Amino acid sequence: MAESEFNARTPEIPAEAEAPAPAPVRRRTSRAKRSRRRWRRFLLVYTILFLLLGAAACFVLYRYSAAYEASLPEHVMDRLMAETDDEQWYAAALGGADLDVSEFEDGQALFDAYCDAVFRGSPVSYRKFPGAWTAKTPVYAVRCAGRDLCRVELVPDGSGAAGFGRDLWKVGEIRSCFTLSDMESVTVIVDAPEGDAVYVNGKLLSQEYLTGEKVPAPDVSELESRFAEAPVFDRWRVEPLYGEITVSDADGRVLTPEPDAGDGTIRYLIRETDFYTVTVRAPESVAVSVGGVRLDPSEAVKAEEGILAGLGAYTGGEAFRELTYVCEGLYTMPEVTAEGPYGESLTPLLNEKGELIFFLPQDEALRAEAEPRVREFFSRYIDYSSRAYDAGRYNALLACILPGTDLYAYVRDSVDAMIWASATKVTYDELTFGDFLPVGEDCFTCTIRYKADFAATAWWTSYSYDLQNAYELAFVRVDDVWYAAAMSVIAG
Repeated sequence: MAESEFNARTPEIPAEAEAPAPAPVRRRTSRAKRSRRRWRRFLLVYTILFLLLGAAACFVLYRYSAAYEASLPEHVMDRLMAETDDEQWYAAALGGADLDVSEFEDGQALFDAYCDAVFRGSPVSYRKFPGAWTAKTPVYAVRCAGRDLCRVELVPDGSGAAGFGRDLWKVGEIRSCFTLSDMESVTVIVDAPEGDAVYVNGKLLSQEYLTGEKVPAPDVSELESRFAEAPVFDRWRVEPLYGEITVSDADGRVLTPEPDAGDGTIRYLIRETDFYTVTVRAPESVAVSVGGVRLDPSEAVKAEEGILAGLGAYTGGEAFRELTYVCEGLYTMPEVTAEGPYGESLTPLLNEKGELIFFLPQDEALRAEAEPRVREFFSRYIDYSSRAYDAGRYNALLACILPGTDLYAYVRDSVDAMIWASATKVTYDELTFGDFLPVGEDCFTCTIRYKADFAATAWWTSYSYDLQNAYELAFVRVDDVWYAAAMSVIAG
């Protein structure tokens, strides 16, 4: 194609339109760049601000954490625990402990023993005191072997001294938590005979420890168990006691406790050692009562004819047996009474052995008839006893005694035994003849009782003495004459 042809087809382009104008494109590019630069500056500034704020926050947090850590009361407790040994904690617990024990124990000794048994050897620790600990009032319990020893209260060491309004702490007060209730206590009950002294840990119990109860005496005899007033013991009560216990009686004997009933009570029994024995002799027809209990003849330990033995030919079959009752192991000395066959109240004779002897009621008519003969016999007996060397006195006494009896043989063979009493003078303070009791038509019994002053003189010496004596005698009648047939010493 010819150039002219080409030119002819191509329109003519004005000179000012030959190149596109770039100005609008450059303006858009510059605006974007400026926007990016501003964004970068924004990010940089805010990043720097954020970092500054973060750093400030971290610093504040660090400072707060340091203040918080410094204000923890546990640090004070840890330091206190490190600086205080176990013995100091024991001493602190003892110093303010409530050890108001009874007069029978020593509080400090009890605490020391308790420490030895429970605390020593176990680690000491602490914990927040239940129900008392708060952030504003930290209170801790120092513990050992699962028990609280002390209560530690912390107080602020200045106001807000840790910063951020938090307090530093210091030890304020240490108080003992130990009380006697931490120890196992027991009650001691002692049953003792009425009026007996009781000692606990070596100290005499005063009347304030008597409960007022009267408890049945132990091991009461079958007879005494039937008494109208059965024997009773006093009951003593001491509580609380915590340590070792020693209970002793008035004689210093240490008692062994009764078997444990598992109720926290230790029981002791002071058993009676001095029991009473009552011996009663009475004819079988006499009703004897001891302590209000009537004795049955089958309870007698012995039944014998006594002074009437061998006199059956004169008693006409009316001889009675004398019963002997022995009541042993009695806590109390009982009242002993006796009644005759018709309900008569009888008065006993007490011999030197402490035996009570009852006689049947006397016959007054018999007494009036026979007393002169009894007096005559006794006068001759005393006369012979004090002048044994005089044959006349010897024969006069034998004349009053029934031959063939033991009494006759005794007097007949007793001359040598009576020599010692020669030249004895007798002065009576009392002399009575009584208890005249008929036993058949030709026999009776009676008693002679006296108190006398004797002045004996022998070739080598002389002396005086008082004598109280009583005899039971049996007389029999032969050809209307009463003869002494038997004589028994009741007392003396």
